[in-house]
Amino acid sequence: MTIQDITVRNLDNGPNLNTPKYWFDDNIFLSHFFNAISSTFPEGERFFIRSVRYYEKNVQDPTLQQQITAFVAQEGRHSKEHDSHIQILLDQGYNALTTFNRNQRVIGLWLNRRAPRFSLAMTIAIEHITAIFADQILSHPHRWTEPMHPTMQPLWRWHAIEEAEHKAVAFDVYQLVIGSIWLRRCAMLQATLGFLTEVFVRHSVLLIKDRAFRPSILYKGFKAIWGRHGFLRILIPALGTFYAADFHPWQQDNSELLNQRREQWGFQV
Repeated sequence: MTIQDITVRNLDNGPNLNTPKYWFDDNIFLSHFFNAISSTFPEGERFFIRSVRYYEKNVQDPTLQQQITAFVAQEGRHSKEHDSHIQILLDQGYNALTTFNRNQRVIGLWLNRRAPRFSLAMTIAIEHITAIFADQILSHPHRWTEPMHPTMQPLWRWHAIEEAEHKAVAFDVYQLVIGSIWLRRCAMLQATLGFLTEVFVRHSVLLIKDRAFRPSILYKGFKAIWGRHGFLRILIPALGTFYAADFHPWQQDNSELLNQRREQWGFQV
């Protein structure tokens, strides 16, 4: 991939007041599962931006400098669009998300100030997790975006394409300025446990709010995300590659698929 492939785009349309409450195939469990993930993005991506920009002054390579600029711009737009989605959820009465995000912001700012090396390591770990999710959306749209309401499809397709485009930028900065294999591995362990816990808690709160935390709903829902083709099950083998000493995000080269989806979904370079 080259800098020309990391394209900063605006999202022309996305979720709005006409988006139904249960927008994923009218399924309350899966709608709130993706709501929970979406609600972590704004503060998470602002954390990523701060983590990378802290070390920007150490980067001399002009291509990587341009990639950092594109990475920051893409992530900034992602934060904005998912903030808009959160506002819809707040208007629907899911006010607990405000507290979750306030706490997430405080922790993120503290880490950026006090532990910049660990912050960048956490950034590349979570960027790998989001790259795995992006690849799932690109590879299996019939499972993950076609069941979405038409006002939600563009948000997730746009985000997946751009996550795939910039998936190596933070990693390349990390390798240049830090490079520690063991810090990277420790950060991935922390990121995996933290991300899954955070999403589980947020998801549970959303379901409880709608009185949907019931065995029948939970059984079918967990089967959908942890079953044979589950959205989270794919994490298990895919995360393992990150622990290899010679890992690089583009060892999983999905550029051909990315080009195909950009053309199909109207997000060309």
